[in-house]
Amino acid sequence: MNIHWENMTDSTNLDAWRGREAAEDMEVWCAEFQTAGRGQRGNRWESARGENLMFSILFKPLGLRAADQFVLSQACAVGIARYLQGKGLDGVRVKWPNDVYISDRKVCGMLLENTLKGDTLAVSIAGIGLNINQRVFSPELPNPTSLLLALDETVPEEKRPLPPLDPHAELPQVLEEIFSLYRAIGKDGRVPGLDEEYEALLYRRGVLSEFEETEYFTGGTPVRFRGTILGVERKTARLVVVHEDGRGVKYYFKEIRYVL
Repeated sequence: MNIHWENMTDSTNLDAWRGREAAEDMEVWCAEFQTAGRGQRGNRWESARGENLMFSILFKPLGLRAADQFVLSQACAVGIARYLQGKGLDGVRVKWPNDVYISDRKVCGMLLENTLKGDTLAVSIAGIGLNINQRVFSPELPNPTSLLLALDETVPEEKRPLPPLDPHAELPQVLEEIFSLYRAIGKDGRVPGLDEEYEALLYRRGVLSEFEETEYFTGGTPVRFRGTILGVERKTARLVVVHEDGRGVKYYFKEIRYVL
């Protein structure tokens, strides 16, 4: 594995972008601290210095059609989920499209950025923030957790708190789970069994929950509703939600928001 470890940087995604020309497929940049880390919807990614994993993977997916790009998001999210499950944790879920939760708390977020060459992907950069050791979070974050906090819950009280993990030792384990799925992408842009595994992990799938249709969907004022996640449409990666009135509606990213 080709991993660039840095003490501090503005953003590992920017590091990967700056190094994209000379980089190999599956090259990785990881930092102890980021000054301008970004998450989905334009949010900043906040992390305590040296306690977590903040890294970016540069993919050069030869021949992968732009229409099939969601498989990269699936591979990263399911890879993270497999890593956490391998630690003996229950309740690991993927919140569409690619946040990773333990029960109702967010342990991992990611941002994928792509460049195209014709109708195929030239470069895809997956920026991933995975909380490993952090125990205290900003009150502005609604529902964070970390691997260590979750592991504490698996041992008797007299053994808590557990000692911190070594992020440098954890990263190769995480990457191997992601890369094993990435290497399995076929010419059809699919990984055998990945769609089914992803859907089985979907957060709140099959559970009546509250959501909000955003201004991107309504064209005006957001609208809250109750519904049940049915799954993800394979062709478009849209989230399929059945409303209480029985209507099945498909949503692109940013068109729907979970009400947590």
